[in-house]
Amino acid sequence: MFWNLSKDLIDPKNYNEVYKLLDFIFNDIETVSIKDGKEINLSKIENEKALKRIEELGEIKVVENYRAGKYRQI
Repeated sequence: MFWNLSKDLIDPKNYNEVYKLLDFIFNDIETVSIKDGKEINLSKIENEKALKRIEELGEIKVVENYRAGKYRQI
């Protein structure tokens, strides 16, 4: 669960999808090494895609609050 998520939503019908996307963001950690020894954080790339989808749903406040660190899993 995410504290205060339901009151931040513009459309309550988006709750399930937004919740699943935030859950993915908070739980997906994957770093991969590439040829030259550098590491790429794949989860960061996927997290941005998930945040973009939340924006597409019109839930801009949720994205802003996530980036401001206002959500915590409980």
